Amino acid sequence: MRQGGRDRIDPIIVVSINPLCFYAMIYSSGADISKEAFSLCVLSYHLNEQYHRVIARKEFANRPGGHKACLSWVRRHTPETGPIRVTMEATGIYYEGLALYIAEHAPDIHISVVLPSQAKRYIQSRGLRSKTDKIDAFGLALMGAERRLTRWAGIDPFWRNLRQLTRTRGSLLDQRTQLRNQIHALRHSGVEGGAAQQALEETVAAMSQQIELLTQRIYHQLRSRSDLTEQVDRLRSIPGIGLLTIATVLAETNGFERFTSISQLISYSGYDVVIRESGKWAGKPKISKQGSKYIRRAMYMPASVVIRSGQGPTFELYQRLVGTHNIKMKGHVAVQKKLLTYMYTLWNTGRWYDPQVIKDQQKVALPEGKTTVDTSYA
Repeated sequence: MRQGGRDRIDPIIVVSINPLCFYAMIYSSGADISKEAFSLCVLSYHLNEQYHRVIARKEFANRPGGHKACLSWVRRHTPETGPIRVTMEATGIYYEGLALYIAEHAPDIHISVVLPSQAKRYIQSRGLRSKTDKIDAFGLALMGAERRLTRWAGIDPFWRNLRQLTRTRGSLLDQRTQLRNQIHALRHSGVEGGAAQQALEETVAAMSQQIELLTQRIYHQLRSRSDLTEQVDRLRSIPGIGLLTIATVLAETNGFERFTSISQLISYSGYDVVIRESGKWAGKPKISKQGSKYIRRAMYMPASVVIRSGQGPTFELYQRLVGTHNIKMKGHVAVQKKLLTYMYTLWNTGRWYDPQVIKDQQKVALPEGKTTVDTSYA
């Protein structure tokens, strides 16, 4: 456009449109899930006025028939005039049946899975002091409406089967240790164990056979995909890391697909540091342990192997921390965390372990993002 004999350039205005702006209302459901049943709350949330109205509440059995009835019930109470969200807690494995059913039969529904600690803090922030299934379901529904939660990405059947194998093996190891302790107590009790001791020894022998069988099945499952062979071999190049550790970590993280940054993996594994300070008082920093205990357990033995070897950059980290704090466990946990970051880095960069360049590899920029178990709310 010409103005006063001179060309004037009209400014270009770029408008970023949120898809939710097209809707005046969204529908959000919260599911508080236990082993046998789950409580569901459906509410409508008005985006402009930012107020909600509870539409309906109901309890369903946590089995396939209950999942089908739940989806039909949600459809009946949520008109197709706005987005539908379903929010639930990551309570063990009990949420997976409902989440998988909705993801398969209703892909238009936005499913979010949040950590129990996040849901607890949010519900408390809303002034809901009592704790019942109905209140928790309502709090999750409101959280799904008000917060921009990450969409749940689902579970790969391959990693799910591997996770079942690794967790079952770990459970049998714990039980075998308990039985061996009982046998030890009987042998040193001063009284002959007799039939009781024999029964325990036979049970331990049977468990050992099952543990060995599960170990072989884990190896077979991990090697059954040719596209993972080279990646698994790269992880094995890390000192102290073996196939069982690799299988456990990959199974618990869905092949690292849940994460796009090391910090997300560290937080999910419970290795993130919690600092508590108030005024002049300062507590001791410690790891949160609010994450996957299976990953932390899997990383314990590799860290012990590295420390006993007495060499390498990871051992130097251990020595430095022990020399500074004089707390061996703090150094041990730091080694666990470092080995886990090595695994993530090599998996995503496609490189092999090299003690001279591993620090540079960890600086490789990876895309930012969120986990499928949402950790954005604190």
